[in-house]
Amino acid sequence: MNDINYRSKLDFIIRVGGEGGDGVISCGELFASAAARTENHVFTYITYPAEIRGGFSMIQIRVRDWTIYSMGSKVDYLIVFNQEAYDHTIHDLKPGGVVIYDPDHVQIQKDLEAKFYPIPLTKLAVDLTGGVLGKNVVALGALGELFQVNKKGLHKLLKDRYGQKGDVVVEKNLKLLEAGYSAGKKNKLEKKFHLKTETDSKHNFMMLSGNEAVALGAIAAGCRFVAGYPITPATPIFETLTKLMPKVGGRAIQVEDEIAAISAIIGASFAGEKTITPTSGPGLQLMGEQLNLASMVELPIVIVDVQRGGPSTGLPTKTEQSDLKYAIYGTFGESPRIIIAPSSVEDCFYQTIRAFNLAERFQMPVIILTDQSIGYRKATVQIPDVSNMVAVKREQKSGKIVVPTAGRIEIASRAIANSAELVDYKRFLDNAKTGISPITIPGMAGGQYLATGLEHTEDGKANYTPEVHKQMTRKRFRKLTRLSAILEKNPKEYYGSTKTKIGIIGWGSTEGAIREARYIAEKKGIKIRQLHPKVISPLPETKIRHFLMGLKQVIVVEENYTGQFAHFIKAKFGVVPIEIHKYEGIPITPQEIYAGILKVARIVDEENITRL
Repeated sequence: MNDINYRSKLDFIIRVGGEGGDGVISCGELFASAAARTENHVFTYITYPAEIRGGFSMIQIRVRDWTIYSMGSKVDYLIVFNQEAYDHTIHDLKPGGVVIYDPDHVQIQKDLEAKFYPIPLTKLAVDLTGGVLGKNVVALGALGELFQVNKKGLHKLLKDRYGQKGDVVVEKNLKLLEAGYSAGKKNKLEKKFHLKTETDSKHNFMMLSGNEAVALGAIAAGCRFVAGYPITPATPIFETLTKLMPKVGGRAIQVEDEIAAISAIIGASFAGEKTITPTSGPGLQLMGEQLNLASMVELPIVIVDVQRGGPSTGLPTKTEQSDLKYAIYGTFGESPRIIIAPSSVEDCFYQTIRAFNLAERFQMPVIILTDQSIGYRKATVQIPDVSNMVAVKREQKSGKIVVPTAGRIEIASRAIANSAELVDYKRFLDNAKTGISPITIPGMAGGQYLATGLEHTEDGKANYTPEVHKQMTRKRFRKLTRLSAILEKNPKEYYGSTKTKIGIIGWGSTEGAIREARYIAEKKGIKIRQLHPKVISPLPETKIRHFLMGLKQVIVVEENYTGQFAHFIKAKFGVVPIEIHKYEGIPITPQEIYAGILKVARIVDEENITRL
């Protein structure tokens, strides 16, 4: 990751809020799509109630003229459809910010330092269409006027979105859009930023969500079988894959529950396919027994856990990083698995490919930990160059596994037994160096073997003796030891100043907010060193020890109550970090992290603070 100066000529945040079912999300997504067609970058955050209708729903859109790492902190423009949305969000408005509101449904605080523009969203919709459902398109028109968005671009987006409902529906929406433009013009909205959409100026970029990026990464990695059971907030991965699989000769199956889903992908993997199942925390918990089976029979599978707030049904539509301990330790016995945590929408694509590569190479389950925030977040990302995809069938002599990036995307396959290995074939041959054994596909002559959840000898036969259990446990975990050594050869995952006494560590979707907080701190003269590992288990321990050298204080940022990753760091490296937690169901912001950095800096590194 390259550091760049924290500056921008264009950088603003819009929040659209209302009741679930009001079209709040579609309004924001249409505006974000229009903004993404300019030379600017877009980053969205979505939150909504668990109910189909009713409850507070919100989308936040950040637009900037260079790469966006987080949803930001305070809001510049607030569009509210009802009183609940106003009450929920007005405290997040920047001083001097803009509020567009429906005066028939919102009572404002006139003493606030803000600019208020009343636009009768509901009345305009009812007058034009006889119903209230079109007020979101009126709001979209007002945003179009505010930011001088070319109408032709929004016309096309509306036709693309509603065209399948017929010409009458499209025409109604175009009238609603025009009404919004006119209302914005009548209110003399103050125009500070301008977005032009006459041309598509970013041919090499696309806007997609983290869930969509995971699905595309799975297809690119060669996955051709998905089994799933719908669960918020992971369902969009399954939905996307069900659409894509037939196009690449793959198969998708919806099953009765998560236990059946993981059982199906284990069976498909046994048959030689690359397989995946998407779920969330409650589903991952149900998969525990079969996760153990995959580890025991040494079959590659990929599980995506799009984390949500818990416990139990918890917060189905909100974000949290609270499944880490379960992902690492949450099964009976000791069964090795790999844990990967992507840090951005774009990273979801590459880390999913990496997950398949590691699963195939090391013949074990890989769990990808994302969360609701990154899963539903949409961002502009660079379109991968498929000419940079390279198939790698066997482990290289160096043992190095290239981390997939835009410059080189290695696609790995499992080590299929060759003719020499099929002589007196032993599926679980105890390879003293790597622990990785040659595998066969059903039907290969001489490649028959038993795959059982019982402890077994090298040829798969059940055996419960102390000697065999000791041998095979070491064999299974030797693969993680091998991976740990390889991770040490990969590029470093920490950056920032090497001459500092303060380090900050995070994982998963918090990376962007931490990075921006570091930029803010550096502008104030506070030097920070930042670490954000993508492979959470096993950790590259030597690299992390190098990162920790010379630090007086270490800050760990995560979105859970108990500090799960901080506990992991404590246990592994004996440090006692300062922990910054957020567990409200919404992402942590750069300003919240910076506030923590500032407190630590005043205690530890006061002599280096030059511009407070």
